[in-house]
Amino acid sequence: MTEFSHKPYDRIYVRDMIKLNLDDLIGMMSSLESANAYWVDGVLFASFAMTESEELAKKEMQNEMYLDKIVFAAYPNYSKTAKSSTNLEIGILNMQKSNLYRDLIAWLKKQPIWSE
Repeated sequence: MTEFSHKPYDRIYVRDMIKLNLDDLIGMMSSLESANAYWVDGVLFASFAMTESEELAKKEMQNEMYLDKIVFAAYPNYSKTAKSSTNLEIGILNMQKSNLYRDLIAWLKKQPIWSE
């Protein structure tokens, strides 16, 4: 029988954090192939991994991840979709049960950019 093990990342490096208004976030997400954003603790967001490389694969094996950027907007209440003032609409995935994403959003809310 196969043995399974869960091991969270030890460290995640975030290269850029971009706070957007809701219309801009929806506009950006609707232009992507996967027009879904995530929602956790009053934040609508998407994270983008860096381009894969052999070096990054080695870091992943050492329990480290590098994110190129996180784009986010305050969005107090979860809903299945969000619509912009220009009627663009994106799907929203509720990731509230993810320990990783809850930790990410808690960390993000402590960063200076959250209050800007």
